[in-house]
Amino acid sequence: MDHLRAMRLFTRVAELGSLTAASTDLGYARGAASASLTELEGYMGVQLVERTTRSLRLTDDGLRYLERARRILSEVEEMEAEIGSAERLPQGRLRVQVPPGVARIMVAPALPDFLRTHPGLSLELLSRNELPDFVAQGLDAAVFVGDLPDLGVVARPVGRMPMITVASPGYLAQRGTPASVADLDTHDCIGFQAPRSGQAVQWQFRVDGRPVTMTPRSRLTFDAADAAKAAIMADAGLMQLGSHMVYREIRSGRLVTVLDDLRPAGQQMWILHPRHRNKPRKLRVFEEFLLELNRAFRHRWNIRNDDTRA
Repeated sequence: MDHLRAMRLFTRVAELGSLTAASTDLGYARGAASASLTELEGYMGVQLVERTTRSLRLTDDGLRYLERARRILSEVEEMEAEIGSAERLPQGRLRVQVPPGVARIMVAPALPDFLRTHPGLSLELLSRNELPDFVAQGLDAAVFVGDLPDLGVVARPVGRMPMITVASPGYLAQRGTPASVADLDTHDCIGFQAPRSGQAVQWQFRVDGRPVTMTPRSRLTFDAADAAKAAIMADAGLMQLGSHMVYREIRSGRLVTVLDDLRPAGQQMWILHPRHRNKPRKLRVFEEFLLELNRAFRHRWNIRNDDTRA
């Protein structure tokens, strides 16, 4: 039995939840994949997967095997990267978690070029607003925006994402334009609820060089930025959110920034990954891809009403 081949198959079955999907993904005939999984269970002397006609799930032994198998496969990749030529093209699969807004606006449109540049790589992008669980989800890396809790992983800063306060021209024509943080008390402010914690997200400003935070009184609150943006564009009120979510609408004049002189430093974006003795080459090229992508987007995100750059 080819143990590494069997481990890779079992790991993909666990990640995809389907033997058929895993065998297709790895280019194995389904019958051969099923036989390989059965042979692995026979060799181990335990049942790793409970199968029915409609689904499968890992047994407790299967979960323990999965955790160890992922570590072994990662070690093999690191060994190959360390011993192989530094000029060797990156190979393998990357499984990455990215927040939905960043995935949709920034990362996903650039992935075709990334994959053309690195033909030996394939990529799974999980679009989720939650703390990454590298073991349970089998992640190679994750993008995180905001204050970073201690996750026991390597965290590399990618850049800051500006936070801006916006409204529609129609709303400002009706209610006027705020000139200070205190003026917000007389306006309709749209709140945002953090998906991970359920807590109201504070608005951030910088007044006389000092950071100022406040939680506006909100009759309308969202936990999804796209829905909130639709409400802002329908003249519902003012809202503070990441400029990557609205820079196109600002350039087109459908939204207007306010309190530009009081903008905060913005939220830090990070790329996270487990600790490696020797970072896999596929992970290094993905990190560089994100850094370059952030540099390309930075001038678009630091936008003001009179900014007409493409």
